[in-house]
Amino acid sequence: MSKWDARGWVAGLLGQDPGELAVRSIDRYGESETQVRYEHAGVVVARLTVTGPVHPFMTAEGQGHWELKAQIGSGTQDVHLIELPETDEIVYG
Repeated sequence: MSKWDARGWVAGLLGQDPGELAVRSIDRYGESETQVRYEHAGVVVARLTVTGPVHPFMTAEGQGHWELKAQIGSGTQDVHLIELPETDEIVYG
């Protein structure tokens, strides 16, 4: 299992150093969705939504993936999507 740095990815999208971002909140909705809000200088600058693990048809347990969506800023115009292997541990902060 490898660790994946969510804050580092979001910071890169923002053009900031990861140390400049703080986790404002982590909300879990059931067992399949997590939303993380990141702030800079007291202002929310991004929302990360992690869904999964997703198991497409005929995919064995442990062979699925996480779907990550980062929304940068206050609107939904700057959206970034990626998938990570289910075996990766996502570290938020």
